[in-house]
Amino acid sequence: MPNVSIVTCTYNRGALLKETIASVLAQRYQDFEYIIIDDGSDDDTASIVASFADKRIQYVFHPRTGGHLSVLRNFAEQYCQGRYVAYVDSDDLWEPTKLERQIEAMEASPQIGFSFTDIATFDDSGVLRPSLYQKQGSYSGSVFESMLRNELIICHTTLVIRRSCLQQIGPMDESLHSGDHDRVFFLSRFFDTFIVFEPLVRVRKHPGNSTGSNTLSLQLLKEHHQTLNKLLEQQLISRSDYKQAMTITSYSFGMQAMQMKEWSAARNYFKQCLSYQVLHPKAWYRLLALLAK
Repeated sequence: MPNVSIVTCTYNRGALLKETIASVLAQRYQDFEYIIIDDGSDDDTASIVASFADKRIQYVFHPRTGGHLSVLRNFAEQYCQGRYVAYVDSDDLWEPTKLERQIEAMEASPQIGFSFTDIATFDDSGVLRPSLYQKQGSYSGSVFESMLRNELIICHTTLVIRRSCLQQIGPMDESLHSGDHDRVFFLSRFFDTFIVFEPLVRVRKHPGNSTGSNTLSLQLLKEHHQTLNKLLEQQLISRSDYKQAMTITSYSFGMQAMQMKEWSAARNYFKQCLSYQVLHPKAWYRLLALLAK
């Protein structure tokens, strides 16, 4: 039985997927199975996967979902046999020590339910951003308060999760297109994490991915508030913590929407902020400025 199950969901990324698979197989930590879920590709994805001829790779074709990642990942996890589940997007690359660093820490500390790392972003011209966190070393403990205030970005392609923890919180919410943020939110509510402040994953920027698009960014902001509502409904946060989190994040999301020049969304977020804290001078200032446009 492998110790780690690695999951990749892909669609029509044969050429890029080849590099991703190579980076997984080049890991110093080798006790894994690799499950690749093909979301209805009509390119050479199947032959690219077959070209590796590695018995640890399991290729599964799934009828096209339109990139509905929560559905695909729930489907993939039915095949996982490892004690840990790791994820890598089909256009990203792992550094050789990535799995080793995370698994060693999690094996040594049973209270750690999940782990993630820093990332570097790149495109065909080279490195765009060498680090997301701009920190060194590592951290072990809770990140739930930071998640509540939306102060922490966690890239799903860096995650390693103890499978018993996944079983405890249940499958991804398939009403959400991605569900990444929702899952990590619930994991952080119940389990400690281990963070490696080193870019052990290289995230690729290219015309075929949606990372950074306004549509996706606004969807993720919406999903953050949907998750806060679920936490309140399930009595996993107090009403006062919920109100504070909604106030902070609504203002923050309004500012992000302004940066994207999504004026309607920005106005709505500032109004939402004021519905939770009517005497919020910065929200009033931003809202009045937008209404004057």
